[in-house]
Amino acid sequence: MLGANIFSVLFEIIDRKQSCKNIYMNNHIVEDPQYDKLTKTWSYHPMLRNYNIEFASLYAQYKTIDECCPDNLVHEWESVKKRHMAYIRSFQNSFCDSYDGCFYDMVPHSFVIDYFGVKNKITEHVLNNYKKPENYDFLVELSGLVSEIEAKELKIDVTPITKKLHQTKTRGFYKKLLTCGQRIEYNIFGTITGRLTTKKNSFPLLTLNKDYRDIIQPQNDWFVELDFNAAELRCLLALNGVSQPEQDIHDWHGNIFNRLADRNLVRADIKQKIFSWLYGPIDASLGIPQIEKYYNKRKTIDKYWNGEVVKNYYGREIIADKFHSLNAIIQSTTSDTFLRRAISVNKMLSGRKSFTMGLIHDSMVIDFDREDKDVLEELIKEFGKTELGTFKVNTSLGTNFGNMKRFR
Repeated sequence: MLGANIFSVLFEIIDRKQSCKNIYMNNHIVEDPQYDKLTKTWSYHPMLRNYNIEFASLYAQYKTIDECCPDNLVHEWESVKKRHMAYIRSFQNSFCDSYDGCFYDMVPHSFVIDYFGVKNKITEHVLNNYKKPENYDFLVELSGLVSEIEAKELKIDVTPITKKLHQTKTRGFYKKLLTCGQRIEYNIFGTITGRLTTKKNSFPLLTLNKDYRDIIQPQNDWFVELDFNAAELRCLLALNGVSQPEQDIHDWHGNIFNRLADRNLVRADIKQKIFSWLYGPIDASLGIPQIEKYYNKRKTIDKYWNGEVVKNYYGREIIADKFHSLNAIIQSTTSDTFLRRAISVNKMLSGRKSFTMGLIHDSMVIDFDREDKDVLEELIKEFGKTELGTFKVNTSLGTNFGNMKRFR
């Protein structure tokens, strides 16, 4: 009974639309529930932000509710799922837009009781039998941030690409735009290292070709993008106990190279040489001990990999063999560092016109209103204040997402 609470009150959100308030609880559909009296449910919902509620899906992490279903409930769960899908198909076939109403008003209440009753049992099973993740509080906050992003529809102007519809690639993208949503829906468990992925039918921000970025327009005045200078290298430096260089990290490498090795190496060559060595064989030598001492790969692996599982600086656990261990350590630490800073910056935007438009790998894009210019410098500073030290932040600005330019 790892997650048990003798005062627990289980419930399920029936319809995730903000206007649909009714919930399932104790074999009843409850109107206008008192969320402060509730304690456990399957997944996060924005209306639950300020309440002390445990979310079973965050305990389950990479497992779906189907995968979490105990053997004694499989038959019952499959049965109600089939009925659920039958209702969904009937809405589609009759051209009924299920987004116009609440699910519990469109199907028999007896089915709502049956379906969410079984879901409630699976929720209870997970909370009682799965270990609470060490980074659970972070997962709750991240769920809140991605829910905020999902709630805002993107402002899309397809005019820039209509001039390129003679291109096969552009026509294919245009057709995709007609079928995908105009909201960004993230899966926080899409990768084992913590990098976000987008859900099916989400706007494809993470894979959006740079040629088409200018279709995304700000709802305020500009887009401001924040990202770390050489995030992965800075994380590895921190894990080795090395203070962060204030300058561009590849320029910092160049000073060492030019002092000790080939003075003819240019910045791009140095960057390629460093990354090739970093992600090459563990025992391979860069040939520059003065640089290798800052990036002690074996020391990092020995500290965060036990021979089977990587446990990174933030407590995230990843099954990995020796060959993939360093990559898992660096990528997961980088992802967790970035997402924590994005959460912190997003909190600073609360109550302002500016808001987080999206998260792209290791960068945060803010839909920025000129009235908030007084706080921009503080946002940049906050983004760079990581748990691993102060990271140099790159900042870009654009009147649309396609014309972003670096600024100091």
